[in-house]
Amino acid sequence: MTTQKLKALVNTVIKQSTLDSSQITDLTQKFSLTAGDKIEINNYKSADNNHWELELTTPVNEIAKWFAYIPHVDIKSNDPVAKILQDIKQSQFKVYHRPTEQDKAGLGIFPLNGLDGRSERIYPAYILGPRRQVDSLVRQLNSLLPVNDTAFIIAERLVQYPEDYLATLSKFDQAVLIQSFVGIGNSSSPHLVPRHEKELWRIEQSIRLLQAVNLSISGLVCAMGDSPSSVAIKVRNKIKERLDQLLDKYHLSALKKSITWGADELVAMAMAQTLPQTKVRIQVANNDTKLHYDANRQPWEVIREKLPAIGLIETENDWDFEVAILTRRQNGSIDDYQKDDQKQAQLDEQFLAQYKNYSSEQRAKLVIIDGRLFNGAWNATSVLPYDDLLAFGSWGTFGNCVGSTLAVAKILFYSKNSAAQRQLYLEAIAHDVFANGYKEVQRSEEPKSFCNQLKNQTGITFKHYDGYDNPATVKKVFEVLNRRVNARMQEHFTGLPLVNNRVFRITPQFWRTFESEVHIWPRLPEEIHKVGIYRTDLEAIAFNPSLGDQFV
Repeated sequence: MTTQKLKALVNTVIKQSTLDSSQITDLTQKFSLTAGDKIEINNYKSADNNHWELELTTPVNEIAKWFAYIPHVDIKSNDPVAKILQDIKQSQFKVYHRPTEQDKAGLGIFPLNGLDGRSERIYPAYILGPRRQVDSLVRQLNSLLPVNDTAFIIAERLVQYPEDYLATLSKFDQAVLIQSFVGIGNSSSPHLVPRHEKELWRIEQSIRLLQAVNLSISGLVCAMGDSPSSVAIKVRNKIKERLDQLLDKYHLSALKKSITWGADELVAMAMAQTLPQTKVRIQVANNDTKLHYDANRQPWEVIREKLPAIGLIETENDWDFEVAILTRRQNGSIDDYQKDDQKQAQLDEQFLAQYKNYSSEQRAKLVIIDGRLFNGAWNATSVLPYDDLLAFGSWGTFGNCVGSTLAVAKILFYSKNSAAQRQLYLEAIAHDVFANGYKEVQRSEEPKSFCNQLKNQTGITFKHYDGYDNPATVKKVFEVLNRRVNARMQEHFTGLPLVNNRVFRITPQFWRTFESEVHIWPRLPEEIHKVGIYRTDLEAIAFNPSLGDQFV
C-alpha cells in the first residue's frame, strides 16, 4: 500500500462526516489541521458534499476513516499511479465513482423504483451496459478466445472505478482500449464539444494508468454513435485529429485507425482484433442506399472502415469465410419499415437465391447480415432454414450490426466450436428476428405481430425502447414473448432437433425489451452459457438465468 500525504491548504477540520464542522459538537468526531500541516493517508475516494473520504495511516481516536473538505486540502504522492488517480478524482469532469452517460445510476442501469435490483455491483471493465449485445454476448465471446492474455477495457469504465479494475490487470500481458464518442443525432455539434472533450480525456487517463502499471496497449478501438446529421463527418474528422495527436503524445502512433460509425459493437471487435488477420468475401445486396444512423453513408464505406478494426481483409479469392449483407432497395426508406414493399422483397429474393442451395460445408463458412433496418430484422426472409451457418446478425445500426456480426464470425471461425457456433447463431435469430423483427414483432398494422398478440392476451401495450419496470408486467410480457419466439423458431426450423427439442428463453436484463438476453435450454456440452447483469426482483427461474436449466 502506498502512503500518500494530505496537506492542509488552509486551516481546516478533518471530520467523521461530511457535515459542516460547526454542526459536529462531539470533539472526538473531528480534529483540526493548521494551514501547512500534513498527515499520511493510505487511500482516499470521492464522497458527498465535495469531500474526500480518507483512510489514515495512523488512526485518530482509533478510527482510520475520516472526511476532508476537498477545496481545503491537497494530496501528493511519489507513486505515478496515485498521482493519476488523484487527477481523475479531482477532474472537472467528475467521473470518479459517478454515473456515466451510459449507466445513469453509476452502476450500470436505471434504478428500479429506487432499489438496487442489479445482480452485480460493478461491471467487468469490458461491459458497456446491461444489454445482450454489450453484456452477455461479449462474455460468451471472451470465453471463446484461445488465449486470455489481453484485457479489454472500456475507457469510461476504467476511470469510473480505477482501483477495482487496476487490481485485476496484473494477470494480463496487454490491453486493448475501447471508447465510443457520442453521436450528434440530428443536431449541430457545438453543444456536444464538452462531451467529446470528456471522452478524449477518458482515453488519455486510461493510457496514463495502463502505462504507469507497465501494461502494453496493443490496440485502440473507437467509433461514433448515432449520427444522421449532415455535419457528422466534419465532427468525426475533428475528433480523429485530436485522437491522433493524443496517440502521438504517448508514443502510440502505431495504434491509429479510423473512428468508425457505431459504438455497441466495439468490445466484440476488440476481441476479434486480437486473432490473426482473416480473409473474407463480402457481397452487398444494394450499395446505392443511405444508412440513417451512420451519417447517411453508403454500405461499403461503413463496411470497409470496420474491416481493419476487426482484423479482416476483403478478397474475392482464397477467403476464409464469406458474408452476405441485405440492404435497402434503391429509393427505399432509410429510417422506417415499409409494409408490403414488393420491390424490397424482389431484391431480397434475388440476392439470397445464390445461398439457398449451399451445402452444409459451405454454410459453415457463411455469414448473413440483415442490414435493411436498425434494431431488428426487416422480416424472416434473411434466415435460411438451417442451424449450421457461421453467424447471423440484424440488431443495431448498420455499423453496430456489421461490426458485431463480423467479430462474432471471426471469433467462431477460430474457436472451432461447432456447438457454440450453432448456439450463437440460433440465439441471434431468436433475439434479432423473432423477438425484435419489425414485421414479426413491432408493427401493429401486421395482424399477427407480437404487439397485437400482447395487447389481445394481456391488455399491455408493447414498449420496444422503454421496457417495463413493474415485475408483474415484465413477467406477463416475457411469458407471451417467450411462447411466441419458441413457436416461430420451431416453425422456421422444422425438423431440426437443436430447435424442436429445446426452449429459447428471452430473459429481461433491464429497461429495454429489445435488448434482453437469450439462453437455450437445456444446455449442451461445449456451449457457452454466460449470464449478464439481470434483474434480481424477478424471482421465477425463467427470469433469473443463474438458477439453472429449469424453464418456467
